[in-house]
Amino acid sequence: MNKFSRRDAVLAGVLGGAVLAPIAAAAASPAGKKSADGTVERYAITAHAPGIPRISYVIARGDTVYTAGVTANLIDAPEGAPLGDIKDQTRRTLAQIDKLLAQAGTDKSKLLTAQVWLTDMKNFAAHNDAWNEWVDPNNPPVRACLPADPLFKAGMLVEIMVTASRDRAKGAPD
Repeated sequence: MNKFSRRDAVLAGVLGGAVLAPIAAAAASPAGKKSADGTVERYAITAHAPGIPRISYVIARGDTVYTAGVTANLIDAPEGAPLGDIKDQTRRTLAQIDKLLAQAGTDKSKLLTAQVWLTDMKNFAAHNDAWNEWVDPNNPPVRACLPADPLFKAGMLVEIMVTASRDRAKGAPD
């Protein structure tokens, strides 16, 4: 029997993927879920499943958007399959962040902060190569990069969490 992480489950609903679609069916709709007073919007809420914490992968409050820690999309990878090198995992993680930010009406050009965790700081330069390919060169965020070994699943090399701004007057969800 395959074991699914909390990220696998929610990202199946956020990013597609037939393998985990039944588990993530209860994830938040693309429109998000507003708090009772309308001040907090929650997106990509994990489905209720054993061993998976109830979290939102994206929360927006006013003009600020926060993501949870994001890792490479492992939905289609069989248990024990190689997860790729640091550049591959960084690129896939950043692609996931793009999709999560879009749900809340923003994008990487509006990043304010980024926190990066690497399981091996020897991967710092190669990670930065993939990061620099992705980040908006005119609007880079402040960033911290810290060692974190291990991450929640064996073979994972990087986890990234970001905060971004959004212009609610220009198409951000109400």
